[in-house]
Amino acid sequence: MIIQGFKFLCVDDEDELLNETYRLRYEIYCHEAEFLDDGQYPDGIEKDVWDDHAIHFAALNSDNEVVGTLRLILNSEHPFPLEVHCPNYDRSKANFPRTLLSEISRLAVKKNFRRRKNDGLYGVTSYHSSPDNPIPKEIQEKRKRPIIVFGLYKVLYMESKRRGITHWYAAMEQTLNSTLRKFSFEFQVIGPEHDYYGPVTPFCANISNFEQTLFKEKPKVMHFLAYGLEREFLPKCTPFFGIKNFLNTIIAKMIGKI
Repeated sequence: MIIQGFKFLCVDDEDELLNETYRLRYEIYCHEAEFLDDGQYPDGIEKDVWDDHAIHFAALNSDNEVVGTLRLILNSEHPFPLEVHCPNYDRSKANFPRTLLSEISRLAVKKNFRRRKNDGLYGVTSYHSSPDNPIPKEIQEKRKRPIIVFGLYKVLYMESKRRGITHWYAAMEQTLNSTLRKFSFEFQVIGPEHDYYGPVTPFCANISNFEQTLFKEKPKVMHFLAYGLEREFLPKCTPFFGIKNFLNTIIAKMIGKI
């Protein structure tokens, strides 16, 4: 799927691209952020036990270079990373079949594609306006969303719908969560902050509730996430969601957004 010049796809069947996502993770998690000891990864590939049970997504630029990645960890014989690294999470808020659960993990965006000095590790921080960091009115329209992160979340969302996944775990920095909330991506806190590759908070999202909130508060963003989904997987936000989604897709293609 191509969005504003970037291609977003699952790379599990493309070994070279998959390895490029591991190398990007190594670059960011080992060298830039220094969350991990690079001595543990002598081949320059950051990979762990959950990668064999995950779906891997990549964002490619016009030169087919991997500039962003994200993975979706599926249920397996291993506990989810959040359960290992945030052991005090509220288990009562995860009262649903584990086969319907997955964890969003290893978001990484290449440094030179975080185009603003305040963009932070994921390329989203400067999209979050604050009294100390206001977004000038003349560029607000051009910066409606950090496209690499949104594109990765879009293909992750679509794959989740196709697989019948109903809930997501995510361990996020508060800055990333605050930016996602700005765009009405609603995750519920399920435990205290932990030091897990930096200070993160455990979250859970009910995808159905996520869709309803997003459609109510940011209907265009919900349509952005849903275009390209087969009819049987479209969210049931309104009886006419599928028709409007189809029309929005045509308009987006006509004006060059997709």
